[in-house]
Amino acid sequence: MAGLSLQTQGYVLEKAPRGDRFQPLALYSAEHGLLRCYQRISTRNPGPAIDLFDELSATLTSSNQGNTWFFKELHVDQRHPEIGLRFEALAEASALAMLIVRNPTHEEGRPGICRLLNDTLSALGKGAPPAVVGLKALYSFARSEGYPVKEEWLAGLRGSDREHALALITTPLASLAAEHTDHAVRLLGKLRRYLRESTELTIDVG
Repeated sequence: MAGLSLQTQGYVLEKAPRGDRFQPLALYSAEHGLLRCYQRISTRNPGPAIDLFDELSATLTSSNQGNTWFFKELHVDQRHPEIGLRFEALAEASALAMLIVRNPTHEEGRPGICRLLNDTLSALGKGAPPAVVGLKALYSFARSEGYPVKEEWLAGLRGSDREHALALITTPLASLAAEHTDHAVRLLGKLRRYLRESTELTIDVG
């Protein structure tokens, strides 16, 4: 049976420990969702170094009907090195990446997930408050997957928590400063607990 080939763009969401011959990666694509990929390691013709959160354009091949893919060609379109310079930013970027890796997403929602990744990584790279970015990203992801976070979680908050949550979720990131961090940290913890207890999502942090 002939092998498969596809061209795609996507975000590197996971890098597993590399072996002697291959670097395993998880790539998320708007067209194909999560792809398990392997970059061949060659001392003679080393390919471009790939980092977490890189956006790639790639040609992939598969000999097992798409269960695993190998990079035939790849180009790094964009990367976000600034994220790794701040622990809190790296933590929130990693939390979103693992959320997507460990929770299958609906096919029709994949383009929106890629837009969410782009917006989140760009904001963290530009120095936006990580907890605020993380709250908005998690809320958006849950809504995009059909969970009633507006009707149940947000509506169930009381007093100042609900006021702060509404402000943080509805206000553009560019207008939110670091002074909102304490509120965002508390609300992000509450949202993670709600999703862990009330939905089928796998939430690994908080």
